[in-house]
Parts: sequence; C-alpha cells; structure tokens
Amino acid sequence: MRKLSKHLKRLNLSKVTQIHRKEHKFSVKPRAGPHSNDDSLALALILRDYLGYSDTLWEVKKILSQRKIKVNGRVVTDHKFPISFMDVISIEDLNKHYRVLYDTKGKLRLVEIPREDASWKLSRIENIQILKGKKFQYNLDDGRNIILNEKIYNTGDSLKIDLSTGKVIDHIPLSENNFAFITGGKNVGKIAKIESYKIVNAVTPNMVKFKEGFETEKGYVFPVGVIKPLIQLPEVNLNEQ
Repeated sequence: MRKLSKHLKRLNLSKVTQIHRKEHKFSVKPRAGPHSNDDSLALALILRDYLGYSDTLWEVKKILSQRKIKVNGRVVTDHKFPISFMDVISIEDLNKHYRVLYDTKGKLRLVEIPREDASWKLSRIENIQILKGKKFQYNLDDGRNIILNEKIYNTGDSLKIDLSTGKVIDHIPLSENNFAFITGGKNVGKIAKIESYKIVNAVTPNMVKFKEGFETEKGYVFPVGVIKPLIQLPEVNLNEQ
C-alpha cells in the first residue's frame, strides 16, 4: 500500500488558494478532517499568508498554543486544521471575525464579519440517511450530522447552525425565489435568485435556473437566504493574478 505523504509542495497547492506558489518549495498540508484537500487549506496558511499575523510557522504554532483562535466556535490548536467554504474564524483578542467564501475566480477569501454573525454558520445538506427507529440523519457539507425524528428538510437545503449549541436556528430551502451562492462552474462566487429547480431522472446532473439568466448544476448551488442573502460577497482586486 502506498504511504501518503505528510508534505505538500507549493506547486501542488489546491486551486482554491491565493498563495504565491514559487516563493518557497513547501507548504503546510491540511490534515484529514471535515474538508478534502482539494477545497481547503491549512489554518497556518490563513494566519500567516492570508492575515499576516506571523512570518514563520513557528510563530503560528505559538499563537495557536495560546488558545485564542476559534474555528466555527471551537478553539483550534492544530496548525494543519483544514479551512474551507463557509467556515468562521475568530481571533478573540483582536475582536476580528471572518467567514470563508469563494470569490469570482474560485479562490477562497476571508470576509470580515461582525461578532454577532460569527455566532452562526450555514451548512448544506448533502444527503439524508434513515436510521433505526425511523430517525433521519442529515449529513452536512462540513462533516456535521444532525439526527431528527422526522424528515423536515431536503437534500440541497441549507441550515443555519448556532455554533455555541450546534442547534438549527433557521432553514433555507433549495426552492424558487430564494437566494443561492454559486460554489463552482463559470458563475462561481456569485449570489443569484433561484427561478426554478429541475430534477432530471438520468445520468445528467439536476439543474438550477436563476433569474439572472444562467443555470448551473445543483451541486454548485448553496442556498444563503430567503428574503435577502445572509452573507456578503468577498471583494476582489481585479489586478490580482
């Protein structure tokens, strides 16, 4: 059996990162966790390369050892912890809070948010399993599992999760007139209003059509609001490469 490498060359960094690939030979490889390596980056890169809170990996580890960094409401001390779409990062001492989103180039960006918005996050239902006792397990995109006694949500819906309790505080269905964030394809990084959702009983993917005049695969559609979007889009510098 081939042994997986613990190291990651910068040239092989995930396409979702916005880090220069030729400044150094190696980077920090995300640890196995709630996100895959293809769509995540290590917490160390967030603190050092994105936010500039340190110059070296040693300094990152020292910052994390002080237990002042939270990801999705929980203290994280592992510099390899994987960070991806919709994660919430809080630096308590500085009263700084960020939500991770895709920009229109498909890169992960940090959007600064107020403290009250850092108390929750949105998670999408990826699939639903029926357990013994006729209970329903909702498997979310960030690795969470929620078990309920009845089927009240559908695959593709988003749930607003209270990060302090883990409980669902709101539900955003994948349905007409709701707002959705596009997570992939040529319209990545946009927020659009759903016009219709078409289920195709074939090998081709189910498609969602938007009032802005385009459509995309259901897998790229992440509901983010009913009356209005609950999140802000990241700013993009058009001169960035």
